[in-house]
Amino acid sequence: MESNEKYERPSAIRLIRESNGFSQEFVAAKLEITQQAYSNIEKNPENSSIKRLKQISEVLSVPVTSLIGETEHYIQQNFQQQGGQAATIIHVQGIPENERQLYERYIEQLKSEIQMLKSMLNQKQSG
Repeated sequence: MESNEKYERPSAIRLIRESNGFSQEFVAAKLEITQQAYSNIEKNPENSSIKRLKQISEVLSVPVTSLIGETEHYIQQNFQQQGGQAATIIHVQGIPENERQLYERYIEQLKSEIQMLKSMLNQKQSG
């Protein structure tokens, strides 16, 4: 089955915004523009001024170059699923080895903390 719709890869701005858990409305309010104006920036970041990109980078807490895809970056996206379970997709593109190891250690630490919290919750529910 063929579609006439062209698939467009999400912009780096959108991916970073979503990874922070921010809505378009939230970012637009921080920038003091409409949600529609912000949506247009996400769809066509190349049409934005450097000043506007700097403002967005401040809201999203990333370097301006990450917004235009000029640097390698780390993006984590969380998708809430039924039953309160969250699945995580991690896109890692060419981060330095020492940084990758740091992220991996941090992820393992978080997994350990999650297991501990689950265990505490189970004890509380059964006790």
